[in-house]
Amino acid sequence: MKNRLFTIASASSLLALASACTPEAPTMSYQARVLECVRENGFTMLAAHRAGFGPGYAENAIASIRRNAELGVLYAEVDVAESSDGQLYLMHDWTLDRTTTGTGEIRETAWSYISTLNLVDPDGQVLDETVPTFEDTILAAREAGVYLNLDLKNVSEQTLVEAIAANNAENEVIVIAYTVEDAALLHSLNPDLVLSAPNRPQELADAGVNLDNVYLWLGVGEPDADQDAALATQGLEAAAGLFPLENGETALYTNAAATGVEVLSIDDVLTGSRALGGRAALDPQIETCRTAAG
Repeated sequence: MKNRLFTIASASSLLALASACTPEAPTMSYQARVLECVRENGFTMLAAHRAGFGPGYAENAIASIRRNAELGVLYAEVDVAESSDGQLYLMHDWTLDRTTTGTGEIRETAWSYISTLNLVDPDGQVLDETVPTFEDTILAAREAGVYLNLDLKNVSEQTLVEAIAANNAENEVIVIAYTVEDAALLHSLNPDLVLSAPNRPQELADAGVNLDNVYLWLGVGEPDADQDAALATQGLEAAAGLFPLENGETALYTNAAATGVEVLSIDDVLTGSRALGGRAALDPQIETCRTAAG
């Protein structure tokens, strides 16, 4: 009897050990559930490229992010850079010259200098707004109810993933991966992060990417309805960039939304919002999917 009990106890211990050592299967994250709801309801969400910009509004600026919420724009795509002394902040270019009152290479410039600069709008107007840190951007977007699509500049994937975790922002961001390899690295660091990844789903899956937490980037240009429908049958969401095509005409946005694509990345947030019905139409859709995502 003693031997039998020992055998049973040993088997139970081994099972418990095996269970403890088996990694949990990645789950569908909050942002992925939002996008799933967008697809299932036939909605199209807008993403403000470089946070949206125009007269009086600079690229990668907190004021621009707040304006998105006022227009029913759910996502702000922002560029995350790192100063020479390790501060994460928003900046698209490799130099400070075009969008700030300063000069210099982003990777060679200290935050003590960058923090003194003012932002400049597309018309060259100097604004009463400074370069935002990553932390301040997270807080502002959270308060506004806008989610961030994060584009890495000179920041490593490891550094960005750690910064997201430090700010408890996993449910509020999507990370842009330009290659299958980048997507695989990001998901090796945190498979629960939702990624924008290349439209190569089989290669992504083979590389270990969690497709439940991915939407596919179709590229720049008007999306194709058949292509989007084929992805939808696989339970996959997609995004396309309209920013090189924008000319002030609302038909560009309505035609693109009619293809079924879930996210449209745009520069002209005023016209894009107006084309899709403004806050009166977009806010209820956003609320529906926030509620569905839990």
